[in-house]
Amino acid sequence: MSNKPLVLVFLAIACGPKEPTSTAAAAEGTEEAAPAEVSSDAVPGDKNSQEFAQKLLALKITDFRPIDSDGAEFIYNTLTFSPDGTWAATGAVSIMDETMECRESGDWSMDAAESADTAAVGWTVAETNCAGRESGAEQRILLTIKKGGEYEVSFR
Repeated sequence: MSNKPLVLVFLAIACGPKEPTSTAAAAEGTEEAAPAEVSSDAVPGDKNSQEFAQKLLALKITDFRPIDSDGAEFIYNTLTFSPDGTWAATGAVSIMDETMECRESGDWSMDAAESADTAAVGWTVAETNCAGRESGAEQRILLTIKKGGEYEVSFR
């Protein structure tokens, strides 16, 4: 007698779909996706600041132009903020007809939020390989995060 049918049954069971079998298990998966409170020193503990920080951490900032270097155009292609109070950016410095890709990173913090959508955010460059940029450079903006991932920036 062959064991092939029995082996096939066990394989079918072992390789079958792995979906929650109850609504409690499905709710647990949803619970894990909920954003946690940002407990960094970068973010004040009040409700507006916490809500703003959650939006900031989820925001995809692209094509942002911080203060330009002397005679060069500087752009962050991507800029992200992390819950541990650090940030990272990829960017480029353009001088005349030449563009040089680069990266920057450092620490960020924010003042108490004016609302759940608006706060003053500042960051300091700790590491850079961008031409004409130096560690220690600081940037401060008033950031309003709008619906749909849009944002408005006022330099401070």
